[in-house]
Amino acid sequence: MILITGATGFVGRRLISVLASDADLQIRVLLRAGVGADHLPRNVPVHLMMGELSDRDSLLAAMDGVHTIFHLIGTDTRGRHTDLEGVDIASTRALVEAALAARVGRLIYVSRIGADRASAFPMLRAKGEIEDIIRGSGLSYTILRSSVLFGQGDRFTENMAMLIRSFPAYFVPGDGDSTFQPLWVNDLATCLAMSLEDLDLIDAIISLGGPEILTYRRIVMRVMHTIKSSRPIVGVPLLALQGVGWFLDGLFARWPFTERWIELLAANQTADLGMIERHFGFRPSALDVAVLEQYMRGRGYPLALLRYIVTSRW
Repeated sequence: MILITGATGFVGRRLISVLASDADLQIRVLLRAGVGADHLPRNVPVHLMMGELSDRDSLLAAMDGVHTIFHLIGTDTRGRHTDLEGVDIASTRALVEAALAARVGRLIYVSRIGADRASAFPMLRAKGEIEDIIRGSGLSYTILRSSVLFGQGDRFTENMAMLIRSFPAYFVPGDGDSTFQPLWVNDLATCLAMSLEDLDLIDAIISLGGPEILTYRRIVMRVMHTIKSSRPIVGVPLLALQGVGWFLDGLFARWPFTERWIELLAANQTADLGMIERHFGFRPSALDVAVLEQYMRGRGYPLALLRYIVTSRW
């Protein structure tokens, strides 16, 4: 039995679908009150349990018979709705304590490239602290540090497309020359699933990225080409862009790129090229127009932006 936290999230839904191909593997998901099972992949058998990560009893109940936990919960890009200490860090502490009591064998966690307690960015500092908690817990662990993720329903390329289609210019932090290795979310889910059987990844931290290194400006240009909307790309000082993101995130129910997202886009996020090929034996998909077209072409992004900013909070 494995347990997944954050199962209804962008990565969690894909991971469930990948793991479901193994008929011998039982999947349990822990959902908080108010989150419906309709957010989970359809026609995939899972053992559903309701509970809070802050509730030790519900955690222990969810961990009964569990040998591995995939920990995928995070509020790290939610702007002024982010609670890095109260949710991200505190939930990890509670999860680790319960896992030790329940004698869980292993914890697998998705972090971010650049995670470091000494980072200048709060998000990456929090990720570094979470990694330290896991490494010092006494549990066997695997930490996969990911670059930015893309795929249908992402908060990266689709949010970018909403802003490109809705405004006469697109603003990037600095000169837009931060470098990334965009990773297709399905490839990350595959790596997570394969790590279950990979003994070389026990007590290991590895950084994963896609097959090419791109500047943020180049990524924006590819998205523009895909949705056939050309706009001037304008560089803005990081602090000014963060301030605008913070203001708009408060003015509306939510905003596509919050100040936490913007600080992420200002930091280089690259790993060694070929890391996935060496560790997992397959070549990840590139962020090219053919892949982007699968989920972006023909979408009504201005209307999507309107729904996004007025209909629901984080």
